[in-house]
Amino acid sequence: MIRLNFQPGLNGPARPVPVWAAWLGAAASIAIGIVLFLVAASLALIVIPLAAIAGAIALWRFKARLKAELKARAANPEDPFARQRQQGSHIEVIDAEYRIIEPDEPPRR
Repeated sequence: MIRLNFQPGLNGPARPVPVWAAWLGAAASIAIGIVLFLVAASLALIVIPLAAIAGAIALWRFKARLKAELKARAANPEDPFARQRQQGSHIEVIDAEYRIIEPDEPPRR
């Protein structure tokens, strides 16, 4: 194995860290941890109620739609797939005739 040492000072003897520097590093890491915790907690206080409200509205709308479907099915018990007609909607039926055209038949105009 070939080792190139471009900075010989990095492999020198280990020096002890001063006590004040260790305490300062520990205090900084604890302060950063507390700040991150407070930011996460404040976001949770905002996001959790918004998510709960959105879920309650979605559940309310789903229950209303389900109640309308069950009411429509109860009106016509023979058809389990009956759906409630939308009021004010216009249903348009397109009728078509399908035929097989023989090769010797003249084209229609």
